[in-house]
Amino acid sequence: MIVDDDFPLHLRPLSLSERHRFGAAEYVLEGWVGGQWIAIPVHRVADSGGASAECYAIDVMGIPLAEGRLIDLVHAVRRLLHALVYGGRFPCYAMEISPVGVALPVYPWGEGWRVHEPDGPILEAGDLGILRQRVADAHGLPVEAIRVRVLSERLAWVLPAAVFRPAIGSVPWLPVAWSESGWRLHFMGALLSAPGNGVGIWSLWEAVADQGVRQGWLHAPEDLTLEIWSGSAWETIQSALAEATVRFRFYEAGRRLRAVLLPIFRGGERWVAVYATREQRTVFVGRDLIDLQRRAGEALHAAGCLPDPWALRMELGETGGSPKAKHALLVPGR
Repeated sequence: MIVDDDFPLHLRPLSLSERHRFGAAEYVLEGWVGGQWIAIPVHRVADSGGASAECYAIDVMGIPLAEGRLIDLVHAVRRLLHALVYGGRFPCYAMEISPVGVALPVYPWGEGWRVHEPDGPILEAGDLGILRQRVADAHGLPVEAIRVRVLSERLAWVLPAAVFRPAIGSVPWLPVAWSESGWRLHFMGALLSAPGNGVGIWSLWEAVADQGVRQGWLHAPEDLTLEIWSGSAWETIQSALAEATVRFRFYEAGRRLRAVLLPIFRGGERWVAVYATREQRTVFVGRDLIDLQRRAGEALHAAGCLPDPWALRMELGETGGSPKAKHALLVPGR
């Protein structure tokens, strides 16, 4: 085992059973970087500079590194990590400029965020969504050309698995990273984490919702919505929910009148409804079914999906159920 004393990095060989999970890598570089546990695969590859020589290669934040000796590779990673530190902080997110694919590191700055380009302006904002708009303006691009990326356990810039935001409005905009080992969210200058199962995301939801009410950008915890961008993350979340016998329906106007169904789930003390589009799933939360119907209707109306908040109807799902059972579900607090 090779240990780097500056950044606490440990290089260890992978067992045969582990190699498949790490893409046939022979080693993994593990440790803590910026308060986050990382595990980066190290591959043995042919050295492009020699006919038969081999070297060890690793990819850190999209930057490829290769060295002939493992110890030299660890030192190269450490030098790169030091080069990425700005103001004593390590980047948590990145603003990727499409289509060129350049990723600008985003650093925690107080309770907000800063993008620092060596040859460009220093941009700051208290919210990542606002910072994204400022980066777009600085580069003369539409905001859609700037994509927020989170740092994965393998020190790669990846799409967030989910985003917390108010059900109506877009500030604050809080992207969440996810892997099997945990959910991670940087919030108010601190790293929040939870187990990577279907229950863990709700502990983060509760922490963010509580602060939102305290700070006044939420009137109630249920005003906090969860957008899910990853199909695998949704499968994990859904595994901890029980589907109800009722669902919501509304009709989407277009060339044809199309029925849109929102399945309803029960998880602990909360009820949730899921509105799915091609790109993501939006999870609305309510104290009971009546509260959930009102909140989901208002949010969909504000987003332009419904002509009227009360156009969202409740009906029995395909699983059936008696009218008596449906009435029992509708009683507030049940």
